[in-house]
Amino acid sequence: MTSETITRASPERVLEEARRFFTAEDSISPATILDESGSHVTLGTFRNRLAVAAFLDPEGRGTRVRVGTLRRHDSVGKFLRYIETADAVGGGDYSK
Repeated sequence: MTSETITRASPERVLEEARRFFTAEDSISPATILDESGSHVTLGTFRNRLAVAAFLDPEGRGTRVRVGTLRRHDSVGKFLRYIETADAVGGGDYSK
């Protein structure tokens, strides 16, 4: 499954937030980082894998965030909703 959104946060900030959202000690969907580069981070969860990519939108609308998974993962929607407003928040409680 592939899901995406656009945010005003920079690609670097999106990847930083993805790392924190999924690897924080109190995360609702704990994961470990399997691979990463300047434009993506791949995370392993229980029975799933998430690939988060962030890049500038070609039409200049901000940063496009794309999350791919092997199967449905409820926290992907929560992460995308969170990252849509990431430019307005500075860290947070990821257990909700």
